[in-house]
Amino acid sequence: MLAVLCLAAALALPPSDSAVLLVRVLDVSDARIGGDAILITDSAGGRARHVLIDASDRGATVIAHLRRFQVDTLAAVILSHPHADHYGGMAEVLERFPARSFVYGGTPRSARTYRALLADIDRLGIPVVTADTGVRRVVLVTADDSIVLTILAPPATCEALPVSAGGDEINNCSIGVRLERRGFTMLFPGDAEVAELEWWILTRRGLLAADVLKASHHGSTNGTTAEWLDAVHPRAVAISANGRQHPFAEVLALLATRAIPSYCTADQGTITIRVPRGGAWSVVPERLGACHAGTLRGGA
Repeated sequence: MLAVLCLAAALALPPSDSAVLLVRVLDVSDARIGGDAILITDSAGGRARHVLIDASDRGATVIAHLRRFQVDTLAAVILSHPHADHYGGMAEVLERFPARSFVYGGTPRSARTYRALLADIDRLGIPVVTADTGVRRVVLVTADDSIVLTILAPPATCEALPVSAGGDEINNCSIGVRLERRGFTMLFPGDAEVAELEWWILTRRGLLAADVLKASHHGSTNGTTAEWLDAVHPRAVAISANGRQHPFAEVLALLATRAIPSYCTADQGTITIRVPRGGAWSVVPERLGACHAGTLRGGA
């Protein structure tokens, strides 16, 4: 199934950076596990359109980032999966930044904070897109340009997941997001682990290749495998992790063996992928540094 949701651009201040497309893997390294929060900004035609994927578990930190980058409205907010280090800060963000749509996988959970978030979204009247089957596309439209976010649904078994499920079961019900804009592609697989990654390779392989990969599950070995890298074939990998539980040394070694540059928020701050009009994309870390393995093991 292919469903398409088109969102016209809302007039907003263009970002100070001159690149047409900016993808920022935000530094939320103070989060309990490391969390994810990714801001996508497209400023074609002088109009800034912003999409937020996840909001870590530190709403104030994400809000500070959004204010710094002149965000006033979010065209879409996407929740990869219902773990608190991805949705815990989302309610605070939605209270301060109007959102035109909320996209999630519909995975059931009994967690009080998760149910409260869904209630807040309903109260705020934000249209909800449930990407629980097939492939959906969110298209951000301007007169002569657009970016396409292809949403990969999780396996159908996630619809019947017990509400008390947690850990690996929830990770393997992540939705994937593939960003495309004029030849540039980036893939965001949430916290999908080997079981879901293999399912995507089997059922959606043609949608996996990407220039840049946001490492799944904060750089854990269960989220980055040789087979997965063979399918995605990234030229750079961004890792959102706090440097304590993640990333794993084995993942950094695998990327180094394949000569794939890696960038880590814990060491280099916010990681910005710049895609200028008609030029080559680049990865610009906030500060100098090299990825180091997490100092603790046994993280979620």
